[in-house]
Amino acid sequence: MSELRQRHLAESSAPPNELDQTPTTDSVDWKKDKEDTLSYGKTPDGKVFRVPVTHDMLTAVLDPQSSKTFFDLFTLAIMGFEIGLFFILPSGFRRYFYMVIFIFWRLSYNLGLGILLKYQSEERGLVNLAKKYKVFDAKKNPKIHAWLKHQFTRKMGKDYDFETAPIEFNTWLLYRQLVDIILMNDFTSYLCFALSWFNATPKVTFFLSDPLRWIGGLFLVAFNIWVKVDAQRVVKDFAWYWGDFFFLIEQSLTFDGVFEMAPHPMYSVGYIGYYGLSLMCASYTVLYVSLFAHAAQFAFLIFVETPHIEKTYNPPPVPTRRSSSPSESSVSDTVTETDDVPQHLDQAANRDFYNNYFRRDLIVFKNFDIFRSTDFASILVMFYAAYMPLFAMSGNSGITFAIAQALLWRVFHSYILGALLHRQSTGKFITRHFLKWGGTVQDAYNNWKSIYNLSLCMTYITFFIACWKMYTLPEDWTYGMTLLRHTLGFVFIGFHIWTSVSIYEVLGDFGWFYGDFFFDDKPIGLVYSGIYRYLNNPEKIMGHAAFWGMTLMANSWIIFILALFSQISNFLFLNYVEGPHMRKLYGDQIRKEAGLTKTLRSAAVALPKSIPDEFRQEVTKMLRDKSEIKAALSTTKSVERIVKETVEKVERVVEETAGAVGDMVEAARPKLQEMVADTKILLENSTSRLLIPKITNDLDAYDLSKYSIEFHTNQADNISFTFGEAISLIWHAPPNHGAKDWIGVYKITANKSKHVTTISSKGLWTWITPHLAETFDNGSPIQSPRHTEGTVTFRGDSLPWEIGSYEFRYHHDGKHNVMARSRPFDIVAPAAEANSFEALQEEILHIVKHALGDNPDIIPRDINEEYVSMPDDSAKRVVYAIRMIYGVDFAWEVVGSDRCVASLSKRVNQALRALSPFSERTKRLSIANKVSSTLGGSSPDRCSPVARVDEMN
Repeated sequence: MSELRQRHLAESSAPPNELDQTPTTDSVDWKKDKEDTLSYGKTPDGKVFRVPVTHDMLTAVLDPQSSKTFFDLFTLAIMGFEIGLFFILPSGFRRYFYMVIFIFWRLSYNLGLGILLKYQSEERGLVNLAKKYKVFDAKKNPKIHAWLKHQFTRKMGKDYDFETAPIEFNTWLLYRQLVDIILMNDFTSYLCFALSWFNATPKVTFFLSDPLRWIGGLFLVAFNIWVKVDAQRVVKDFAWYWGDFFFLIEQSLTFDGVFEMAPHPMYSVGYIGYYGLSLMCASYTVLYVSLFAHAAQFAFLIFVETPHIEKTYNPPPVPTRRSSSPSESSVSDTVTETDDVPQHLDQAANRDFYNNYFRRDLIVFKNFDIFRSTDFASILVMFYAAYMPLFAMSGNSGITFAIAQALLWRVFHSYILGALLHRQSTGKFITRHFLKWGGTVQDAYNNWKSIYNLSLCMTYITFFIACWKMYTLPEDWTYGMTLLRHTLGFVFIGFHIWTSVSIYEVLGDFGWFYGDFFFDDKPIGLVYSGIYRYLNNPEKIMGHAAFWGMTLMANSWIIFILALFSQISNFLFLNYVEGPHMRKLYGDQIRKEAGLTKTLRSAAVALPKSIPDEFRQEVTKMLRDKSEIKAALSTTKSVERIVKETVEKVERVVEETAGAVGDMVEAARPKLQEMVADTKILLENSTSRLLIPKITNDLDAYDLSKYSIEFHTNQADNISFTFGEAISLIWHAPPNHGAKDWIGVYKITANKSKHVTTISSKGLWTWITPHLAETFDNGSPIQSPRHTEGTVTFRGDSLPWEIGSYEFRYHHDGKHNVMARSRPFDIVAPAAEANSFEALQEEILHIVKHALGDNPDIIPRDINEEYVSMPDDSAKRVVYAIRMIYGVDFAWEVVGSDRCVASLSKRVNQALRALSPFSERTKRLSIANKVSSTLGGSSPDRCSPVARVDEMN
């Protein structure tokens, strides 16, 4: 699919800038400081401060003119030690030694730093630890304070004041030192590892293989360096060190250059140098370890950075009820095509469009339903296409059949379907065909979607079968390029899957199935986001990567010709079918140059100019006369002199700081032991298989008889609550109870121990003093005296939504030691009112309200009011309750598509009638007549437009 179909039918908004709400003060001149290229930071508690100037990693660590701290010298010492061992260790041992060392540093980066950043993002963990252990407190830890102040001040400029800087900034500076140690040694150990596996005599399998390998490798390494340098230019030092995990900054960033070339360039193309070194080293070991390291980096991006970015810069909109007005109410019934429709009504129209035309369509194999005729027919066609050449035919006949059907399906997909789409674009051919026989536009589009998906799947399946018939399992995987071909083949297939998923994420169902060839009356527009920000037509090349990957593994000229034909056919389809239609729809809105093209063109102009003349002259001389290389050996003496001076400098600094470090360690020993103990408990509690610890001695001071949990209800015997019903508790505790005591709800059978909770509460918990939750998160001290009793209420997301027996547990001071347990209680389903449609509507209204947490800002006020918001979790609760009460099973997606309780109630009622036994036919008809008379002929699924909302408000 081209970027030309990259549009959205729903609302969109730019990410909010959290600093826009920062109030200006008399002491802060924003305009003047912006002119001076200074920036201001904002801590999570709202404090605004001027951000001191910091320096990049290479300048701080490697620049001999910059001041070196103990951390910098420690980093250089480890790097020097690793480099020194490279020349000492025997070659056989050195290979595996540096492989282990590199994997250690890589895991320290992606796993170690990832855990720390995740902890900081979710709980402000690192800052809270600094507050808890008074790391920067001159009164509590004077030696640590003085030593850190000396180190930071030495590294920073005159605009930095250790005493007045926020603790978030100082914690970030301390975290940076750890980042420098890990990243610099990650790079150093990789170079040592790659050089240890350098293959000086690779098996040559084709002409000029060595020159091409070196040229390609050097190009990839040089390109990698340019990517990193340009990325540093764009994101600056703040983002390079993950500063927004600690505080936000008022800084205008223009994401140009390499950020227009590829998504997450520092993690994607920013690691392409790995493969350049693998080429030059001619080692599969280096290649596979590089692939592992690159995969670990993507895991870091997916599980650490992306969730934080979404939470910080793209928070979900807060649903709010839109105030209704008479004039607005009448607009929905009188608006015409030329009216200026209010935004919330336009959004509702888009929602209606998607609900009408897209209902769990089969997309490749997603949403497959064997009871749907089109899906069943598709799977039969795919089965026979695979069965015939693989099992029913043998020898050359099977090969011929496999290749022929792959060719025919490609012709059908690109040329026949292309011709149909072309005629649909010029004269609505498909739509006219269905209208002729009494059908609708929806009929035309639904049938097109089924045909297109079948054809798309068959092009891949038949091509794979053809490759399989031509494939021969290698006898020697190490011969020639056999292993490389298979490796690249799987990489290309994975790359193709990522590209297709990225395309679908942007286009959605509407663009994936060429909806703009069928519907031209929707508010659509071009949006260059996702993968289309970098490429205009990702399908032209990247969208066929899997075909070339299978071709590499098959190693057949016939398959190569078939893959080339598929690529050319797709190119012709994009240029002669899709392109003209998009130009007809959008004209000048179409972008002339993609981000990748613009970036490469700029780099091609800028890179040669950035190379110093002296360097180019030296490279020219070295290429002209290889004897010049020998002259480089004369620089060994100067290198030895530099190393000697560095060692002496390290020794001098170590002597100066040894005493301070020793005193610091001794002073911090008790606190470090306490920190280790807390960390141990945290790790133990993070799994579902906890070792039950003994109740520590500090709990002996607490009288467990003073703790209790009681229900705020009059039920005497068996206590039960219906789905979503709020549960209020009264707790009692002694005056010296923990500041972070909390209550969680668990199934009766979940915990084997009565004294320690051993499983996660899965979010079903609350502090005994909920109003102090923000204070806990900020790490602020809790004031005494403390309340000895109080009331907490569980509702919405904190309630269990599953039938069963449960109990509440009172826990001590943020830990999992149980101080008291409640009486068992049951979650039950309310009795169904099957004989009254009005009772059914009221019951479902109550279910929806409870599922939304009884939040007055978003719950529907009556059965006809549209949902202000219906999150996925809430929709799943609704369908679970309906299944338990009425015995009818729905997919959770139908709750949102129905938009209001009236429509959902009608759906439930129709399902009950359809599923009732045949013996109840007379009763079923009487209920239907009663429902019809009650509604007075009006449509029961008409949702009130007055209650529609602006969810982006």
